[in-house]
Amino acid sequence: MPPKRSSQSGSSAAKRSRPSTEGTASEPEAAEVARDRRWAKVSSSANIHASYYMMTQNPLNAYTYVIMCQAPFNTGAEDEDEEDGGEEQGPDGRVRCDGGKKCLCDKLAADHPEQPWKITRAGKRRFVDSRTHCDLRNPDIFEAYTFNDHEGYGVIETFQNLFLDFEAAAGNYKEQWAICEGLAFFLPTDYAMPATGIDDGDLADATFQLLGRMLMSTLAHLEREGLLAKDSEILNLGTVMGLFMMVASDMRDYGLLESDKAEALGPAKDKKRWVPSAFDNQILAYARKYDIALAGPPNMVGYIANANADVNLPVPASNTGPAADPFGFAKALKAYKTRGNPAAFILQMRRAEKCKSKIGGDISDLTSWKSAERAKVAFRKKDPLGPKEIAAVARGDIISIG
Repeated sequence: MPPKRSSQSGSSAAKRSRPSTEGTASEPEAAEVARDRRWAKVSSSANIHASYYMMTQNPLNAYTYVIMCQAPFNTGAEDEDEEDGGEEQGPDGRVRCDGGKKCLCDKLAADHPEQPWKITRAGKRRFVDSRTHCDLRNPDIFEAYTFNDHEGYGVIETFQNLFLDFEAAAGNYKEQWAICEGLAFFLPTDYAMPATGIDDGDLADATFQLLGRMLMSTLAHLEREGLLAKDSEILNLGTVMGLFMMVASDMRDYGLLESDKAEALGPAKDKKRWVPSAFDNQILAYARKYDIALAGPPNMVGYIANANADVNLPVPASNTGPAADPFGFAKALKAYKTRGNPAAFILQMRRAEKCKSKIGGDISDLTSWKSAERAKVAFRKKDPLGPKEIAAVARGDIISIG
């Protein structure tokens, strides 16, 4: 197995710090969104969902590109940095990440075109929110124990919520791209790794395959919009594509994405086929077709060498109109939903109310549990959340780890 990659950037969270709360600007509209049928009546996951919704009500702000001053995962440079013993600068002479105080984080990408790590504000929120969702689903952080794979299924539940958000954003390529951006930066971090080791290997494989299919669906949409190009207004196009290629390759070291099963690409009349588990081939084919420079992973050359660009891409005539779905994301998601959320079955004893959503939701999020339920599984048999924290979540604040 490849080594786990450490999560980086100024908003990085300490994995075992005590939970605390932070405000979310809980306007009435946010409260209404938070009552999405996926969520419990009191849930930090619901509050994250509502806060993100409010943030994207200003599209110009949400989809503007900003800088991350360094890779969000371990590229090896961090180890060199520690050996150097420096306090203000990294090994490349840049200021260490401090969340934007002195470093370039959150500065406008337009003002720093030479910087490689560009991401929309919405994409960065997706990245940060995904990490918080995973923390909320990690019993260790709450000094509790439920079952061995709780954290792993919690990561799967986080992915499932992104599938539902992607489905809800149909037709909005900017929001769907923000989801893909956040995932591209998130998937190589330690936070995502527990999903690879759950006891339901078929579910893990289906989930990572659907993640790849989601990116391919977005690339097909960008192609329809004329936005697949080396000078695209999508400033991190090659980086997101490159990171997904890395993830596809690395997942095979975990025994995932190894199927060679092919299916139709576009309508049957096109007589085109592709292998969903090998979506890195289609990514490379798109990059070659539109002269897009792939970037991101330290060993991008290696990932390119291991992929095959001689594969089919959608027939242009079949990739037109809002209903076009040549990579079959909608059909695959419908089938995926029949799997449900296994964590809901495993944890059904801890919540009387049934999860109303077929997938996703917050049943693995310990802040959605009743106080007595958390106390039952806590090492000290006492609710790890205090009255102030419980009240804060109830009024719309988010439990954060740091």
